[in-house]
Amino acid sequence: MEQKTIKFSEEYEKMPFYADSPPTQATLLEVFKVNSEELHSRFIEYDTIYFDKKEKNWNYYKLPKGEVLVLLLKSEFDDSFDLWTTIRRFTPQKYKYYKKARGETFNIEILKGGLNSSQP
Repeated sequence: MEQKTIKFSEEYEKMPFYADSPPTQATLLEVFKVNSEELHSRFIEYDTIYFDKKEKNWNYYKLPKGEVLVLLLKSEFDDSFDLWTTIRRFTPQKYKYYKKARGETFNIEILKGGLNSSQP
């Protein structure tokens, strides 16, 4: 079975870095369905901030209104680990997919702007 992938549009500040590189894998520990309006502003700031290399300033990913999924992830390096999160758009299909995948290790793919990037 092919390993699943979680894609990110940016290299986010929340991501644990090892030797100046973002994670390449993470284990999905849990998935929570919440209303985005109920999330604390500090949590939203933590989860959505990234440095825009083109604009050369800090920016925030705009969260969707209404129900969202919060994924709790664990990345390991040598003898240590970091817990981190990502907020995803809710659909019943995504919720079912992530609930079924709890405990699985995902590849982490950064689509632009990062060292781990698949696009220039």
